[in-house]
Amino acid sequence: MSAISSRFLAWTCLAVGALGAVPLAKKLALEAGGTPVAVAVLTTGVAAGLVLAWVIARGHGGRLLDLDRRSALAVLAVGALGSGAVPLMGLLAMTATSASNRALFQSAYPVATAAAAWLLLGERPSWITRGLIVLVCGGLALMNVEGGGDGIGLGWPFWLLLGTLPLIGLADVIAKKALDDRRPETVAAGRVVGGFCVLLLALPWFDARLVETVRLAAPTLAVAGLGMAIFAIALYQVFDRTRASIAASLIALAPVLTLAGEAWMLDVSLTLLQWCGFAVVLAGVIGLARRA
Repeated sequence: MSAISSRFLAWTCLAVGALGAVPLAKKLALEAGGTPVAVAVLTTGVAAGLVLAWVIARGHGGRLLDLDRRSALAVLAVGALGSGAVPLMGLLAMTATSASNRALFQSAYPVATAAAAWLLLGERPSWITRGLIVLVCGGLALMNVEGGGDGIGLGWPFWLLLGTLPLIGLADVIAKKALDDRRPETVAAGRVVGGFCVLLLALPWFDARLVETVRLAAPTLAVAGLGMAIFAIALYQVFDRTRASIAASLIALAPVLTLAGEAWMLDVSLTLLQWCGFAVVLAGVIGLARRA
């Protein structure tokens, strides 16, 4: 195995492992007694510090200061959406749903990007791509079907997680239109820093209980923040070493790791219908990635 392929394998394993670990670590922090806002602020803060340290260590810190007004506003908007609102909505949903479900929606973000490019940028996808988008949405619904005395339906966590998809799509469209000429690590650093700043602004409006959350869940908060940072860094390293479609196909498998960890640590299991939805989403996301 060549040095390049060895590095590609290492970065890919880091990206997949980190993406699979983050939802589980955040769920464990919530289970330990942390509040959604506190967990969002603390984990994003850890990630922002680590990614900034990485960028500065590589000698690219000056690029963050050299952003023009348009690029700075775009980075802030992308951070507010992708690293601020979306993680907070995911954490709120995870108070009533599994980390595996959250990870599955996370894996479907390329679908949101494709749909946003279709609607906002006029990029016309093929009928196969449109079919895959519908397939993924159907799989997400199957994963979230609930049955009870009032019949079968979709609970509020599904709708909250579904709401993260257009936000991610919009964030990616903004990044594509305004930040295409910026280095990926600069965008990654600006994104997590922007998300952290936006989450800090939310603190006065919520009972965040930061100190108590740190006391109750410090190890899992550290793991989640570290995972967010590693994924932000490793993702671009993977894309630099292979076709984006291959990398995206591999990274789409991260929810499998989340499910395995959650089954082991929290005794979570899926119904037959949920297994079908889980498989449909992964198949659709991988199919879409390979067509990119």
